[in-house]
Amino acid sequence: MKLKFDREVRKSIADELKKISNFGGVGLGFMGYSSNSPVILLGAFIWWIVCQTISHLLMSIQDEEEE
Repeated sequence: MKLKFDREVRKSIADELKKISNFGGVGLGFMGYSSNSPVILLGAFIWWIVCQTISHLLMSIQDEEEE
């Protein structure tokens, strides 16, 4: 089964992922900094990178032209 999203839906999902990555990264970064835990800081960095990568992959999907 294929899921098809039009450009507006993919852009909306990508924008929300970018917001989630920023808020999650700041929250985890603050928690890691306040607890002096480098593991949580590393988790915040990985969280941000993964969310940003997924959002950019969503935006790079080309629309199929239907005939």
